[in-house]
Amino acid sequence: MIKKIDILGIQLDDYTVREAIRRVEAFPEDNAPKVIESISMKMIMETEHDPVLREVLSSLDLAVIGEKEILEVAGAKTMQRMKETEENDFFFEFFKRIERNRKRLFLLGETEEKNEKFKQWLMEEYPKVLIEGEYALENCVGDLEAVINDLNAATPDIVVSILPTPKQEYFFAEHRDKINTKIWYGLGEFEGKKKYGVKRMLRNLFHRGRLKSSMEKYEKRMSENRT
Repeated sequence: MIKKIDILGIQLDDYTVREAIRRVEAFPEDNAPKVIESISMKMIMETEHDPVLREVLSSLDLAVIGEKEILEVAGAKTMQRMKETEENDFFFEFFKRIERNRKRLFLLGETEEKNEKFKQWLMEEYPKVLIEGEYALENCVGDLEAVINDLNAATPDIVVSILPTPKQEYFFAEHRDKINTKIWYGLGEFEGKKKYGVKRMLRNLFHRGRLKSSMEKYEKRMSENRT
């Protein structure tokens, strides 16, 4: 059963973690990388002015709602989905299976420092995970062919991107036909286990207010166009 929520005209998946994992396991085996991304409120709002980002989000093989406030604004806040989203359960279940099935990863990040920080955190949670290669874009001089060459040479099952949005979406949109992997998993600026401190709470409240306002304006435009 297909479960979707409509946010600013973009159809995003609203599966439970169990359902989402089943969809990943059912991805067909072909040459095209399957695209999973963790979706934030800021990312959704940027689609209003960024057609490339909008196109990427609209064509995802699996969208993972990354912030519970998205569910609230969309009116899809069941207790189960709110809890799963707040605790980032899909990520942890996904990597548990990667570790168990000995899948090979390639890490793509913005800086060596961010890559190292993510790797340390990941290895603490999943010590047997196989990281076959990595690249920090700060080290790339000129075009990005060197990145693609290193990535493909590692023959990864999964590319994990911790590039910030929209840089990761632009990278994928431009190079998807050259990337040799089964799954592209766009995490954006991953924060690990989410801790809702005051700073994060205020930030999310601000983004929630902006997203709600954008949705109200969008729905008003759609209503006017129908009359």
